[in-house]
Amino acid sequence: MNTYSFPDEALAHLLQCAQEVPAVDLLPDAQAAINGFPHDARLRTMQAILHRACGQAEAALDASWKALVLSPKDEIVRQELLFCVSEQMGLAPTDGHDFSLESGERQTAPHIHNIRADHRARYAWAARLLRSHFRDNSGLTGLDAFCGNGYGSRMISNLTGSRVIGIDGSTEAVELAERHYGNHLVAFGQAVFPFELTPGLFDYAVSFESVEHVPDSEALLAQICRSTKGPVFLSVPNERALPHADFSAQFGFHCRHFTSEDICQFMSRLGFPYVLASAGQQVYRVQDQRLTGLLPESQMHLRPLTDHSQFIMLMFSRDGEQPVGQTANPALPGVPG
Repeated sequence: MNTYSFPDEALAHLLQCAQEVPAVDLLPDAQAAINGFPHDARLRTMQAILHRACGQAEAALDASWKALVLSPKDEIVRQELLFCVSEQMGLAPTDGHDFSLESGERQTAPHIHNIRADHRARYAWAARLLRSHFRDNSGLTGLDAFCGNGYGSRMISNLTGSRVIGIDGSTEAVELAERHYGNHLVAFGQAVFPFELTPGLFDYAVSFESVEHVPDSEALLAQICRSTKGPVFLSVPNERALPHADFSAQFGFHCRHFTSEDICQFMSRLGFPYVLASAGQQVYRVQDQRLTGLLPESQMHLRPLTDHSQFIMLMFSRDGEQPVGQTANPALPGVPG
């Protein structure tokens, strides 16, 4: 018998009991089995399923992460982890939207250093602020909503030591993400908005260049906010610098652009009234109200946010507790942190 594995016949008995006995009554048996066989990922996964059946989402997530450490490539383990986030994982899109990897809507490089500099800069900014905000990020779990091919989720995990779950509507992007950026701290799932996320599951959330892609932006923000206890990081194209009416043909996947006031008002209504940090970014050359190309990557670094910034980055909080060296401000129009 493998001393690291719970006996198969005993596991089969537990599984049979799970069909007949309330989940809450089986949790002590599952824990006892884990105490005897702590390296068996199947037991951790069963524990996660039982916790989820009892409505104990955070305990289920913790058990799933422990299972993933033991068996990083196990599809059942990874799927249970994702079901902790939303039971709508894996549902096919129904609106005819092009979710293919090569649609032009996402970065596609399988290596972080080949991702365009403006995208990398946003995630590096969030990671730096997370390190200041939490001090110790190990044991935390973050959400990366509309994660694309997953490079940003992996960046944040690498830079902070936290665990990250990325979700995206593209099956192809998620498959690439799992293949190149997934590990025992980073997992990816496919879900098409509108979806419902488990309330209060995450310690922080990131959603960069996302809310402009859906018709009901506030509904997406509402799901992100309800799923998150800690700070929320957002980036959006700036309506003042890149008016959607003028640039919609060149941003074919965007439903609208935003001012900082728009985003602050949304977030304040959703219970995140404080801006802890802000930044702006220039990415494109613009001439005669048309994009004429990309700026050199050396000019895509983050800088102070102004009305002329092409992209807006904001870090929101529920309670105004700020990172070291930052000042928390109420999310008032025109005063973004």
